[in-house]
Order: sequence, then C-alpha cells, then structure tokens
Amino acid sequence: MAPAKFISAVAAVLIWTSVAAAAQSVSVEALYAEINKLPPAQRQARLEEGARREGAFTYYSISAAELIAAYVKGFTARYPFIKADFYRGSGNQLVVRTMMEHKTGRLAADVISVGTENVMALKRSGIWARYHSPEAQNYPREQYDRDGYFHADSLGLATIAYNRDLVKKEEAPKSYNDLLDPKWKGSVTIDLEPERAMLTWLSVWGEARTREFVQKLLANGASVRRGHTLQGQLLCAGEFKIAAELYPDGILRMKQKGCPAEIVFSNPTPALAGGNYGININAPHPHAAALFVDFVLSAEGARILSGTGRIPRRKGARPMYDELANLEERGIPVHVVTAEQTDQVSKAMEKIMKELLVK
Repeated sequence: MAPAKFISAVAAVLIWTSVAAAAQSVSVEALYAEINKLPPAQRQARLEEGARREGAFTYYSISAAELIAAYVKGFTARYPFIKADFYRGSGNQLVVRTMMEHKTGRLAADVISVGTENVMALKRSGIWARYHSPEAQNYPREQYDRDGYFHADSLGLATIAYNRDLVKKEEAPKSYNDLLDPKWKGSVTIDLEPERAMLTWLSVWGEARTREFVQKLLANGASVRRGHTLQGQLLCAGEFKIAAELYPDGILRMKQKGCPAEIVFSNPTPALAGGNYGININAPHPHAAALFVDFVLSAEGARILSGTGRIPRRKGARPMYDELANLEERGIPVHVVTAEQTDQVSKAMEKIMKELLVK
C-alpha cells in the first residue's frame, strides 16, 4: 500500500479540475437519476438502447485476471453489441494512473474497481459518479455507498491456517493470542502487508493493542514474507507450521490440489467489503457502464464470482467452498471493515507496518 500522504498528494493536484468535473457530473448523474425513475423493464430497455449506440466499454480493475476475464466474458455474452476492453493494475499503481488520467482529462475507463483501502481516495477526488444500482437491495448494507459512489460485490476474508501434517488438530491455534505461545516460536509467518487482518485488528482492538500484538508475534520469531500466495505455498511445503493471516479461498484452492492445510476462524475473523466498483464521472459510455455494474452485482455475476473461489455477498449466492458458506449462521465472528472504516485506521496501519514489519 502506498503511504496515505502520497495518495493525498496525488489527490491534491486534482482540485483545479473540480469545476469542469462538476459540470460533466451533472450530465452523467442526471442521466442516471432520470433512468432510475423508470419502471424496471423500461429502465433496462433504456440502458440497452444507449449501450447499443455506444458500442464499447472500458474497465480498470485490480482484481485477479481470471475474475476480470470471467466478468467480461459473461457481460459481453449477455450484451454482444458491446465491445469490452479492460486494464488490470496493482492497487496503488492503478489508483495513481486513474487519478492522473482524470486530472488531464484522459481517463478512458468507464468503471474503476479498486481495493477497499483506496475507495475513499477516489471518492474524495471526484472521480466517481453517483449511481444507485437496483441490485444493491440484494446486498448487506456495508457493501454499498449510501450516496451511490461505489458498490462492493464480495467478502475478503483472512484466516489463520496451519499444516495438519505438522500440527495436530487439537493443538492448532484457535485465536491470535495462541500464536504467541512459545511452542510456536519460529513456526509462524505473516505477510509484509497484512492489510485485511490489520484493518480489523485496528478497528476492533485499537492501535495500542494491535501494535503490542505484532511486536509480540515478531518477538516469538514470526517470519515476515511478501505475498499471501507465497506464504500459502510455503505452508503447504512445510516450511512453516502456521500462517497468521492467509486468504482462505487461496489456501482452499491449494488444498484441493493436495496441500495438507486447514483454516481457523479466529475471533474476530477479519473481513473487508471487497470488489468496489465505481463509474467514471466522465464515463465515455455511461449506459454500458451502468449495465456492467448491474451485471457484476446480479445473480449471474455472483455465480461468476463464486466460480473463482471468492465469497459473493449477494443474498442467496453460495461460495465455491463449503468451508466459507453460511458463516453468520455458523456463528463465525466475522468483522467486516467498510471503506469508511478503512479510511479511519489506514494511517495507523501504515505506521505499524513501516515501523515493525518492514523494519
């Protein structure tokens, strides 16, 4: 994650474009306000008529390539008259590119999807238009912005994981405090940027306790590595007995291929409202953009998302892995951190990561 002051500095240069952006926003947002007054069938017909005239659509995203490709394939199959293009970038690189293109009036993307930690930076910069998708009613309240600037399609979890060949089930850690037991000295790994977990720790525990926990974890010999996929591979290979905060869909995918891993839902179980989609205030293809956001949030979009192993948040949708289904009903203490909450604790997170993990 880029430092907050860096993102803020980039955002600052956008101020001088606010007047022009506001003028453009009137036309795009007025279009959406008018369309959303129509009955569902007429609304859909109006969007499709406009998208036929536009004939194209461009999408910026930080999501995995397989998910982007699956969404685009499904979207163009439903709307074959739209030629879809996309660009995939890393979290902060994509945000900086988006901001700079917006500043110079060259932002070609109709829809931009970013990580939860960067949502508020784009919202404050005036890049997104207000759009209230009718599909939002099928999602929990924390999955969409009340002002309509963004919608989130998934739940990004972080769980403890252990190698069952090296750790007996009855001895496996059940909480974060268990990771501090001297018997696990030198046996635990944590990511260089454990954002999902740390955002939840900060939201629930506060900064002092979070810092103390990370310090004690490192004092107990925890190894800091970059990349959750790499850590999962090392866990499967027996290089470490325990991972403090892996993404469960990734480790369960490895488990299907023979990895001797098990996941543990701690209290709290970290989660982010993930897959945040917003429409460019100057969208070249606003009708196609609205159709795409509706599609991603639709039942079909949720099935596509689930097919990649991720956890859909749409009502009635089930994830691919049974271990990740019906979490609330099973009493799993999931703590969902929203974009607004992320904004409140991100500076503390960056400070802890820089002073403890990077060091």
